[in-house]
Amino acid sequence: MATSIESLPLLRNGQEYLSQSKKTLMGIHGEKLLDVSIAPEIHVQMALPINKGAGYNLLQEMSIDDIVDIYVQAGKIYSSDMLIGGISTSIDEWAELITLSTGMPIQYVQGALGAIPAIFKKRQLQRLLKANSPTGHLDIYDDFVGIRGTTRFAWSPRGRNVGVALPGNHPAVSMLGALMPLFKMPTILRSSSSEPFSAFRLCKALWEAGLPSEALFHFVTDRSIVDTIVRNSDLGIIFGSEWVLKAYENNSKVKTYGPGRSKILIDIENLSPTLTDLSVDISHQSITLDGGRGCINASGIVYNSKEGYDDFKEKLAERMASVDVLDPMDPRAQIPAMSISASKGLHRFIKSRMTGNIHDLTAKYRGKEDFLHVENDLAYLMPTLLELDEEHSMRTDEYPFSFGTITRPDNYYAEELVENTLSLGLLTDDPSKAKKLLQDPSIKKVFVNNQTFLMDIAAPHEGFQAEFLYRSKATNYDGINNIMK
Repeated sequence: MATSIESLPLLRNGQEYLSQSKKTLMGIHGEKLLDVSIAPEIHVQMALPINKGAGYNLLQEMSIDDIVDIYVQAGKIYSSDMLIGGISTSIDEWAELITLSTGMPIQYVQGALGAIPAIFKKRQLQRLLKANSPTGHLDIYDDFVGIRGTTRFAWSPRGRNVGVALPGNHPAVSMLGALMPLFKMPTILRSSSSEPFSAFRLCKALWEAGLPSEALFHFVTDRSIVDTIVRNSDLGIIFGSEWVLKAYENNSKVKTYGPGRSKILIDIENLSPTLTDLSVDISHQSITLDGGRGCINASGIVYNSKEGYDDFKEKLAERMASVDVLDPMDPRAQIPAMSISASKGLHRFIKSRMTGNIHDLTAKYRGKEDFLHVENDLAYLMPTLLELDEEHSMRTDEYPFSFGTITRPDNYYAEELVENTLSLGLLTDDPSKAKKLLQDPSIKKVFVNNQTFLMDIAAPHEGFQAEFLYRSKATNYDGINNIMK
């Protein structure tokens, strides 16, 4: 057992709260991990006016420097032993809980949790805030006025709070929600019941560091209450499938994050053996890092070079298939584990789509046709690379494991095949080709000769966060001098 905690509470009004409604969270091995408190809708409805009222006012009264200092202190508290329900828990115990709950290999969970203290450093947080500032300076967060060129303008919040519905695919995503109060935006965080741990620990650390409790709530709710949090907050952020996001597509107050469909475009005129190996390394890491669980993991490769295709695809397939199956608690594990029932459903769905002109390149290297592996009452979807043509319906598929497709342009331009991409890795001997891709509004990130799995907390992830939280206004108020004089 990873911890002796029997129940994970809610975080509301400055206190842990064990609700009457609970969900028993089972581990991937079939064992009970703990009970998770489920917030009824009335708790959310009560939290909303507090968040928008006292939470908003308290953050506005604080200086941005003081808020940064709170986050710095929270980073230290987060990685130290923490009392939860009166029981001391270490960050290592927390990592074990996440792995046992989600099946994500322990090394990747530890890496994600270990990044928090490094990011919650004063210099990093100031860099994040400056990158999001329209003037590049911090004083605008306190004064709400600035000058761009010779033009004076006001910069004000688009609302008084934000409701964030977090996914359970990767622990690092929780940080996006927990960072909202850094921008002076009160927040209600709703965690997935399958992975409530990452956001819970972040929120509790921020409370203990001095962030006003009214400015941050942490709930786990039934799915039916997600819409209440997202729509009834002044601003909303939600992660989900295309079907979930479609409900919010015309709502300017809700920012949606869906499937990434991240890709690698190999467009090298003179492909030497060295460049082939480098391309294999970058493609392999983009597909497989963190077990393929991230939206910025590559799920498609477009190979636009005139030569070396056969060599490249075979080398990549062999690399992907060379990983050993290990229990996710093993520090060497690289493949996520799933319950057998859940994996069989996803496996059947993927197999149903593998029709027509398609070739599993990894099959011969893993020694069997099927990519589902069952061992010791756990299931693993093995790293898989499918070769297919440009018009195959699976070319833009994305799944929560190390999965990728590869195709060569024939009737389409390569640029057409990388549209609607969150993160694009362009491998090229002519970096100027990136300009055309940067101009494509459907491509959110472009990395030249590097992996898709590049994350910088200060860099825009589908835009800067402040572009969603704030708007610019015309004004002649200068923030200091009395304009009536």
